[in-house]
Amino acid sequence: MPQPGTRVFERLPVYTVEPNTPKAFGLAAICAVAAFSFRYGIGLLDPSAPPFAAFLVGALITTILSGAVAGIACAALGFVLAWIAIEPQLPDAFGWGGLAEYVAAATLIIWIADEYRRLLRRIQDRERTTVRQMELVEAENRTMALIAADKPLNETVTSLVRTIEQYSEHEVMASVLLLDPDGEHLRHCTAPSLPDDYNRAIDGLKIGPEVGSCGTAAFLAKSVYVSDIQADPLWKDFRELAHRHGLRACWSTPIMSRMNRVLGTFALYHRQPRSPQAQEIEVVTLLVKIAAIAIERERGREQRLLLMQELSHRVKNSLAVVSSIASSTLRPHVEKSRYDDFQQRLMALAQVQSLLVQTNWAGIGVLDLIKNVATTPFKTTDGRFRFQGPPVHLPAQLTLPFALSIHELCTNAAKYGSLSKDTGKVEINWGFRPNGADEHFYLKWTERDGPPVSAPKQKGFGSRMIKTAFAQSVGGDAVWNYRPEGLECEIHLPAAALEMQEPTELAGSAHLT
Repeated sequence: MPQPGTRVFERLPVYTVEPNTPKAFGLAAICAVAAFSFRYGIGLLDPSAPPFAAFLVGALITTILSGAVAGIACAALGFVLAWIAIEPQLPDAFGWGGLAEYVAAATLIIWIADEYRRLLRRIQDRERTTVRQMELVEAENRTMALIAADKPLNETVTSLVRTIEQYSEHEVMASVLLLDPDGEHLRHCTAPSLPDDYNRAIDGLKIGPEVGSCGTAAFLAKSVYVSDIQADPLWKDFRELAHRHGLRACWSTPIMSRMNRVLGTFALYHRQPRSPQAQEIEVVTLLVKIAAIAIERERGREQRLLLMQELSHRVKNSLAVVSSIASSTLRPHVEKSRYDDFQQRLMALAQVQSLLVQTNWAGIGVLDLIKNVATTPFKTTDGRFRFQGPPVHLPAQLTLPFALSIHELCTNAAKYGSLSKDTGKVEINWGFRPNGADEHFYLKWTERDGPPVSAPKQKGFGSRMIKTAFAQSVGGDAVWNYRPEGLECEIHLPAAALEMQEPTELAGSAHLT
């Protein structure tokens, strides 16, 4: 975008001239000489041509491009040149009446041109401000998208820092420090434009009433604007450090939580002494609020993870107690195979619980669940399992039913089916198929090359558990087909119960090794 006061007409080239500068008066001289040359050439063809018209045009152009003072200089110089070269030819035009007429016309033209220049400058300032505000909004939206996507805190806060630096056209260097859990020290989070030596020097800074801008802002829980670091007493212990890195001003704003507690500081550094303007304070205030959201979300995630880990630990302890009670109470009175089945089911529950904690209870992909939880205890040789299906993400509420169902199928296959023979294999396929107007997800278990299969006289625990688990959770079902060459079991449920996962690579077929 052109600089204020320099773009006159859309098709004219942009030429930047700051009013009341040597360049402005140089432009005035050039316009006056050009007008004189034009009038002199016209005078050779028609000596009676008006003497001042060309100089008035020159004053008009000069005023629009470089202000009223330069326009007056152009008009005055033009009159002098005209007096020297044209007055002998047209003495009547240089009388008191002609002089008054020229002064009046030049004054009116210069006033109108200067008003036009000011109006143009205001319009261009507004356009420039609008563009910067739109860029700021877009940058804020990008940062909010990072927060919503649970990106790492450093990436999110760095995006905020880059936003204010770009908004200021890189006249500032931004920094974010986080308050330690002890509430007494500030730790470096991000400051991509500040020197690394400076960032290391202030990392671990202890807050206090006279500890620079950031330490004081965190201690007082209010903004601290230091316009001249070398003269401000707050920086008495850090002046040499700031001077060594060329930092002359620092404005620091505390990042506050919803409970009005200090989370950290958002600081802007300048290479020259200066005080903040109202618009700059408004922008920083908005960015600080976004930073608070990001920090609180990150700490909330850390707290949830800690609580989940504690919950997982307690659940494992509970399962261990159940196992101990079962060992002392049931083991002497039940068959060893039945007791082993019970133990394996408890272990499967513990494995699924640990996996859900690791994924922050966000669920897990079907392929990861099958490979890492359900079939791992049963892989004895390469190529016993074959998987095929698209990338599908199971929500947390379906992870446990699927894991236990596949575990029961694996246990049954190891005892009676294809996994009971060295040559036996298992294929697990999944995907989506239409079901009337809706779509259903299916997972199909197929056994091959095992002993002959026949339908049992009564349903066991595994088949009842599988059917009941999906029927009660999301209205799904499970169907068994006892083929002589191997068992087939298909679980299907409404596709609306699942979330499709964006593939990062083609799933295709995979082999458990």
